[in-house]
Amino acid sequence: MFGNWRVQRGVLLICAALGLTVALCLWFARGLQDFGESLALNLAPELLTTVTTLLVIQPVVARLEEDRVREHLRLDYVSFCDKVAQTGDIVCILDTTSTMISGDTAQRFADAAGAAIGRGAILQIMLLDPDSLAAQQRSHELSADVRHEILRTIRDLRRIETRLAPERRAQLQVRVYDAAPSIQLYRCGQRMMVSFFPVDRRSGDAQQLEVRATTPLGSFVSERFAELWNSGRPINDLLKKQVELLDDSDAAGEPIWLEYVQSNGDIYVSDHRLLVELARRGGRPVRALLDGSATPVFHLTLVEDSEAPLYRALASAHADKYGADADVFMCFRPAPAAPD
Repeated sequence: MFGNWRVQRGVLLICAALGLTVALCLWFARGLQDFGESLALNLAPELLTTVTTLLVIQPVVARLEEDRVREHLRLDYVSFCDKVAQTGDIVCILDTTSTMISGDTAQRFADAAGAAIGRGAILQIMLLDPDSLAAQQRSHELSADVRHEILRTIRDLRRIETRLAPERRAQLQVRVYDAAPSIQLYRCGQRMMVSFFPVDRRSGDAQQLEVRATTPLGSFVSERFAELWNSGRPINDLLKKQVELLDDSDAAGEPIWLEYVQSNGDIYVSDHRLLVELARRGGRPVRALLDGSATPVFHLTLVEDSEAPLYRALASAHADKYGADADVFMCFRPAPAAPD
């Protein structure tokens, strides 16, 4: 910043010196014959050229400059956060997980997101499904636990959501995709940073291309984002399981949404309301429907103290997914088929 000010001050001094020189020349030449006519004759074409440059040529050059692809050595998260904080336009992020959201710039992004949403901006964020094969492959490429990092990013996004006013929370939209990651996108308004996923390092540390959304590359990336967005699933589907308990007459109760983890294909929940229901039913099975489907019917069973290894694995998975401990787990398993 200091260096830029010195350059600007030097330019101003040069302009002042030139202006003073021109003024002195005009002062000494004012007594010449036909001075006024000669001055007008020389100034008229110069003025016309200046006006043409400002009104015609400069806008064309500026537009060409805006459409030019600019290369960056890496993604500057701080700069992107600052742009987000000033926008009221669309913000799109497509990544496996985001170091910007859950790394050193987490608080800066949280503040920027809140400011942008307050201005009416829509934030659309797509992360890789932590349980997908693509996440396992990316973990292998980076020699890192990508699943853990994605879940941490999701937890940070949930914290941002809780800070928003209830009527503003719909402006923060998060989805997950399970396709093999091919591009990274960080878009703020009409400008976007695009990168392709390198095998040996994180995409944010790779070369970035800055383009406008209206350029051919920008249009291609925007279309790819739209495809993944439309085929992705809302983050709530990853974090919550819809449960409807059945009474003795097989009538479904009001749906409830529960946090859950999976192990060996089975679904485990930790909710004291279900624990109370197990105690209330006595020896009778607690039956339920999941995700609004009429079949199959699931039975709820308690994870016993004797299943210590399973409990430890479930507790670890729950803490990793939600950042909170759980002291009891129950399992939903398909009910056995009725005898013929």
